Formats: sequence, structure tokens, C-alpha cells
Amino acid sequence: MKIAIIGAGSGYMPGIVRGLLHRADDLAGTELACHDIDADHLELMAGLARRMFTARGAAFTVTAHTEPKAALDGAAYVFTTFRPGGMVGRHLDESIPLRHGVVGQETAGPGGFLMACRSVPVLLEIAAAADPGAWIVNYTNPTNVVTDAVARHSGARIIGLCDQHVGDTEMWAELLGLPFERLEADWIGLNHATWAERLRLDGEQLDLPALLDGLEVPGGGATPWRDPSRMAELAKALGFLPNSYSKYYFFHDDVVRELREKGRTRAEDIQAMLPAYYEQIRNEAGKDDPDPSRERGGGEHGEFAVDTICALHRDEGRRMIVNTRNDGAISSLEDDAIVEVPALVGRAGPVPLTMGALPRPVRGLTQAIHEYERLAADAAVTGSRRTALQALMAHPFVRSKHTAERILDEGLAAHRAHLPQFG
Repeated sequence: MKIAIIGAGSGYMPGIVRGLLHRADDLAGTELACHDIDADHLELMAGLARRMFTARGAAFTVTAHTEPKAALDGAAYVFTTFRPGGMVGRHLDESIPLRHGVVGQETAGPGGFLMACRSVPVLLEIAAAADPGAWIVNYTNPTNVVTDAVARHSGARIIGLCDQHVGDTEMWAELLGLPFERLEADWIGLNHATWAERLRLDGEQLDLPALLDGLEVPGGGATPWRDPSRMAELAKALGFLPNSYSKYYFFHDDVVRELREKGRTRAEDIQAMLPAYYEQIRNEAGKDDPDPSRERGGGEHGEFAVDTICALHRDEGRRMIVNTRNDGAISSLEDDAIVEVPALVGRAGPVPLTMGALPRPVRGLTQAIHEYERLAADAAVTGSRRTALQALMAHPFVRSKHTAERILDEGLAAHRAHLPQFG
């Protein structure tokens, strides 16, 4: 078997290698065709992977390619994890909306829209070049919009991934004093807009409203990844579990103020640490038994993607939370909506499980986000400025047509080199 990894020079590659080592016996003999446009980082990560596989006796062949066709030809699975425009682009996504009083975020809101407009054309090119019948296993953001665009505008098979639900479930286990390893939550909705009304411990459903009634709201500020104080406050009001991105919707103006006071984007923080990160990777890549940094997704980040590929390839029928066609899973959204829900993943692809209606307190919000995502996907494909403006006007972050216009004009100008579809 051949797996193409598009974006193999990224800092997430050590995590992908660890994920492959986790399932090395199930994937023995596989060729990993690594592709990246950054030849230096590509060779670094490919060399690291070879050393790690050799040290642990894993039977993988690693090839490196700067041209996508060589990586894609013959690949049964295409794992996409790249960022068009790099961290410079992410900084623009985060800073441009903020100048106009709107949360700047790389996946949600206007920042996510700009990211989608750069990501979608590349994914469509990959879909067109991939072998017929290949599965695209996508981690490229914003995964819900990307998955929707590829599903509706190409004949390719695609499954969208985000492992945020794992971290959120772990956060809630800690807040509720429950053992994470024995806990299962039914997260439903859209990527970065999911909600869980059902929580099980050892397969037995818990009385979630009663648990939340007794929940104490912890003190302390937010991390770049979680905001447990606000999440606890929100869960007590809603009566169910919100995903950690919900702070951008329910505490929008507070978050805008905090981001402005901070004075640096998350992209700038990451850019500052990347030289030391890659230097550590270079040092480890020269060792016989490398143990690279677990920062920047270098830990278990890749296990979810590799488990998904194994579930597809081995017809495991494994229950996983993925982004796929709704097909009745959530009654509050149309069948062809791309949703994030529990599904059984096997050779035929993900089969979403029936989850019922969205919780009423967030039903309208989630439907509004879906309508934005549909428009965003169409704008990213067609390059229609009118559709792009409609998308931004539809997003709950944006409360003014003129604000939407200003963000759109500035964003399209700043990213012009990566947005050929807009002319």
C-alpha cells in the first residue's frame, strides 16, 4: 500500500510518525510518499522518519517528493496536512479581522474564511490528481469547509478530521472529576462548533445536567488551547458540554479585547518558537534512536489520522468522530451538510450514526455557522466576490455589512498571491 502525506515538512510530522509507529504492524510494508514544497524541511522530516522507523523495526519505506504527482500516483490514501501561506498567512488571518473588532482566528470567522480560500483550491487540485477511488484524509484547516468543497465540487472521496474533541473530552473529564480513559461523549454539530448532551462512563449514560449543577467554575486564565473557566460557566448555563471554540461565540467581545491587549497573534508566538523547534528536530534526526519534541502536534496528534486510515483500509467499522456527509445524522441540518458526528468507519467510508436534533440553545447558532460554511466553500471554489461577502455577512462574528466589506477587501489584497481564483 502507498500513503501520500501532503505537507510532510510541517512541524506535525513527528506526531504523524508516532501515529504510524502505533499501528506499524497493521501497516507493515507501506510506502509513505512524503511531499512538501519546502525541500529542506521535507528532507529533514523524511530523514527523521526513516531513523525512527529503523530504530523501532517498523517496516515502512519513506520517499520524498517536491512534486505532488510523484507522491499521489498509486496512493490509496492521501493524508493532507498543510498550510497555504504558512505562518505569515496565519498571522494575517488572525490580525486583519481583529483590526475591525472581530475575533481573528485561523479556522473560525473571517480568518478561517481567508484560510479556506487558500486551502480549497489546493485540495481540489490534489483531488483531481489523486488516483480514482483514493481516500483523502484531511487535516488541513478549516476542515469542515474544505471537506464540503471537495465533496460537492469533485468526485473524490474525502473524510475530514480534527482531534479537538479528544482534548475537549479530556478537559471535561478533569473539570468533572471523571476518568478520561473510561469516558465517551457524543460530540455533534460542525467542526469547532460541536456540543455534547450525552456523556457515558464505561458505557453507562451519566446525568449530565446534575453533574453540571454541581460543577464549580475554576479560576485562572485561558491557555492557547483551552479556556476551562469560561467553558464551565457556559456549560452550567446551557446544561450540556460546549466545545472549547464556543468561547469565540459566547464571549466574543471579551476575547477581542483580550487579543488586542495581548498585542501578538498566536501565529507570531509560534513563529518565535519554530527555529528552536526545528533545530531540536535536526539534532534528533542525526541520532540512531530519535525522540523529537512533542510540541506543535509532535505527540499523539497523528494517531487519530493513522487510526482513520487503518479503519478504512482494514474495514474495522470503528466508532470515530469525523467530518462527513450528514445523511440524517443530525435532523436539524440537511443531508448533504458536512457535519462532525460519531460514525462507523470501514472500507466503504464513514457511516454517520443517528444523533437526533441539535440542542435548542445552540441550534440557530450552529445552523447559521453551517450556512456561512456553505457560502465560504462556494466562494473559495468560484472566486465570486459577492458570494465571499455573503459568507462573511452570514457569520455570527460579523455584525455589519460594512465590517464584512472592509475585512474582505483587506484580506483579499493581503493574500492576493495565494488567491488566484479571485482574479
